[in-house]
Amino acid sequence: MASAATERASTTFRSSIDHENGLVDRAIFSDQAIYKAELEQIFSRAWLFMCHESQIPNAGDFFQTYMGEEKVIVVRSRDRSVEVMLNACRHRGATVCRAHSGNTPNFICAYHGWTYDLSGNLIGVPGMNELYERKLDRSEWGLKKAAKVSSYRGFIFATLDESAPSLEVFLGNAGRYMIDNLANYGEIEVIPGIIRHRLRANWKLAMENDQDYYHVGITHASALDAWGVARTTVNKNYWDDNVGDLVLGEFGHVQDTIPGHFHANIFPHMCIFTDLLQAVVVRHPKGPAEVEQWYFSFVDKNASEVQKREVIRRNISRLGPTGMIEQDDGENWEFCTEGAASSAMRDVPFNYQMGIGKGEMDDGSAVGFPLLRGGPRTTEEYARWQLRCWAEWMDAESWPALLEKHSNPAVI
Repeated sequence: MASAATERASTTFRSSIDHENGLVDRAIFSDQAIYKAELEQIFSRAWLFMCHESQIPNAGDFFQTYMGEEKVIVVRSRDRSVEVMLNACRHRGATVCRAHSGNTPNFICAYHGWTYDLSGNLIGVPGMNELYERKLDRSEWGLKKAAKVSSYRGFIFATLDESAPSLEVFLGNAGRYMIDNLANYGEIEVIPGIIRHRLRANWKLAMENDQDYYHVGITHASALDAWGVARTTVNKNYWDDNVGDLVLGEFGHVQDTIPGHFHANIFPHMCIFTDLLQAVVVRHPKGPAEVEQWYFSFVDKNASEVQKREVIRRNISRLGPTGMIEQDDGENWEFCTEGAASSAMRDVPFNYQMGIGKGEMDDGSAVGFPLLRGGPRTTEEYARWQLRCWAEWMDAESWPALLEKHSNPAVI
């Protein structure tokens, strides 16, 4: 049965996205009821990126992350399998793991001491004999787990929905191609240390920026000046010489195909950079007007220390709260989120009309996934596609309904 939040907003989801005319209701970036529905309809259903296998190589290694707003622990169990468990004690809901990452033989709730093994089984209860008179069935009180856990080329994903299709179906050929572009750098591993910071911005505005080349020469003018890159050169690359292909994946995945320059989105919250940056950005929603961004830097484990330091230097100088690129972008996303909440402008849609009707859809028989070929490199089709898919996620009553009714990019 649909929740109150879903019922409140369900009549507006598809009507909020006019894909054909490039108009989008600004309320989807600010409305609290819509945000609550997103947590249920998208983040509680989708396969979400958890971490990379290189971060938990040994039994007892763990990494704490989120599924929507739910805290979860990704852990390598003693049998070498990967478990994803909600970080909430079954007694009163207190967190049982407070460290971002590390190694442990078990998880102990700091409130009353309930103790869980690496597979989430309840193995210790203080006062079991005296206070519970041995009547508590510990087998019924283990940590709640994700419905499914799977990995592709070392990238671990999980879903909370038992009816979700396989990770392979969710990613499709397009999503796997996007991950391949990073995995093909070699025997990759995550450099220890995740950059984390929050912005007062809606998660979807951050997501759509990844393939937005309209803003580069304007938003990042000061950064380009510092790097000695002429703004006219950027405009020529992205405006004048404006032809490119766009990968459109099922369920909202998108990627540009500029040679040597790839920004890919695995819907809903994972961005993969494979140009100067070797990084993954995960955007955790924290409300309709707040997002927490996590940056994972990747290197070939066989690279020299000089090469590894160069990747770190490039990522720090561009990404995160101190990065020259991210500071520019983050400020704009915050302003856009403020604008989305304007009561005086609530009946004025956002404009997504750039590139409508340009290019030809190729069914992808040659490469294995659909491509929008011959259209403009700088376009808003990627954002129109993502938001069209967003509406389908939001309107679908279940995974089976989404599988039956979602748009096929090859025939749009």
